[in-house]
Amino acid sequence: MVKISNFIPEGVEDINSAQYGEIEKMQGIIGDVFKSLKYQQIQTPTFEYYDLFAGIDMAIDKDQMYKIIDTNGKILVLRPDATIPIARMVATNYDVLDEPQKYMYFSNVFRNSDFRAGGKREFIQAGIEYFGDASSSADAEVICTAIQALTACGFNQLKVELGDANFFNGLMDSLEDKIDKETKNDIRILVESKNSPGLASLLKTLAIEEKYKDVLLKLPFLYGPIDQMTDLAESLSLNDMMRESVEDVRHIYRQIEEKGLGQYIYADMGLVNHLDYYSGMIFKIYLQNTGLIVGSGGRYDGLMRKFGKKIPATGFGLNMDVLFEALQSERKQEQILKIALGKGRLAEITLEKLKAIGIHFPDYDKNSRKLIFDDGEGKIRIVFVKAGDVDIYVEKGACDLGVAGKDTLMESNSDVYEMLDLGYGKCRFAIAAMIGFEKTAHKKIRVATKYPNVAKNYYEKKGLPIEIIKINGSVELAPIMGLSDVIVDIVETGTTLKENGLEIIETIEDVSARLIVNRVSLKIKQEAVTTIINALRRQD
Repeated sequence: MVKISNFIPEGVEDINSAQYGEIEKMQGIIGDVFKSLKYQQIQTPTFEYYDLFAGIDMAIDKDQMYKIIDTNGKILVLRPDATIPIARMVATNYDVLDEPQKYMYFSNVFRNSDFRAGGKREFIQAGIEYFGDASSSADAEVICTAIQALTACGFNQLKVELGDANFFNGLMDSLEDKIDKETKNDIRILVESKNSPGLASLLKTLAIEEKYKDVLLKLPFLYGPIDQMTDLAESLSLNDMMRESVEDVRHIYRQIEEKGLGQYIYADMGLVNHLDYYSGMIFKIYLQNTGLIVGSGGRYDGLMRKFGKKIPATGFGLNMDVLFEALQSERKQEQILKIALGKGRLAEITLEKLKAIGIHFPDYDKNSRKLIFDDGEGKIRIVFVKAGDVDIYVEKGACDLGVAGKDTLMESNSDVYEMLDLGYGKCRFAIAAMIGFEKTAHKKIRVATKYPNVAKNYYEKKGLPIEIIKINGSVELAPIMGLSDVIVDIVETGTTLKENGLEIIETIEDVSARLIVNRVSLKIKQEAVTTIINALRRQD
């Protein structure tokens, strides 16, 4: 008998009639808001040429796109993004615009997601694109439209983080002759993920003036009330582009405030999107009853220039699947702060660190089989999970913070903020081989490891071909038994390697315990989260 469940691929799902009715109702409400503001509905093809996306730096990761070979031999992709095809459509049909063009859409988007984190291969995206108006009033209208669409659906507990891509871009322009393109991209990724430890480590290797390093290290923490953050950002500005971006944020906020929606707006001057086509205002939208970003957008005049057209453009997209889940969820955003810990040595040290900053868990007993403990005031809760699952609990918003080894984060590539290097649980990722091993030229290296993603990423950067052999047990046995040439593993003292006739031939990276934070919790529970971050930082 055929197992029917085997016919449903990972990352997709059926929608029954009741669910579809609810989704259709929500789409209708959002569509009515868009139409009331004169946005006209359009649709782009489900298939696009791969070159459309591959030709735009930092657009969509090539590994996230689903590719198909056309009958003429060209590579097609299932639509991985809604904005780029609409921009292509406008650039194809217009050299200039005599009057603004306003479009709305509901499109299925296809991306290869992290199934371990509950990601979807196919989701519905709703949004608007506003072409032909370079003013801040157009940017303010786009943000207000997003707020009005969400509140019309009943999402009143939302927060919009407003920034400007040119604050970061201006800083990078100041470093134009001092760092290469690859390093700039590395910095962009670290700032976007608020990876303060990784950013500090990278900056130590760069021969740039301290004033640039100082601003870069402060970028991940420039979030909070508009007035406070724009004043601070202005004081850190090193050129006119940075100063103008700060003033643009202020101007957009004032216009939103005039429309009575200012209470939803906060600043994040360190906001950097992985989509490199944003060239001005940029924003993200959070809901209190979901641990995920539900929408984002910004100004992308730079994308239009890549198509050879000087047409200003701004817009946003909403993830309808996440919105529908949030609408159905009965989970309320608890004020209690939840911290995920993996039982073991890291947890015990972390509890001592928390105790030192005044956070106690009176009922905690390391021999207990209980998994949840509250502090004495009922404001903070620790949740014990499997060590390798800490990042998932934090990424999905089940917990607000967590303590995870850098090795786990490197392997999982979780979408969390990596805020602090806690300085304990130190070891290193290393490549080891039998003593006397010599690599054979032009031969593919066989690598045994429990960390296939770490190994793959490291050797890809070096441009070396490898064969990865996933090992679950004692990885040291693989080269001894001739299964592999080398191993990639965590090494603390190196004693086990020596006792088995192996030696370290390369070090990939030093690792230690990191404090990670859910993207939404950092903003929704900003005061509580920031208090803990600052207290732990002062312990260093």
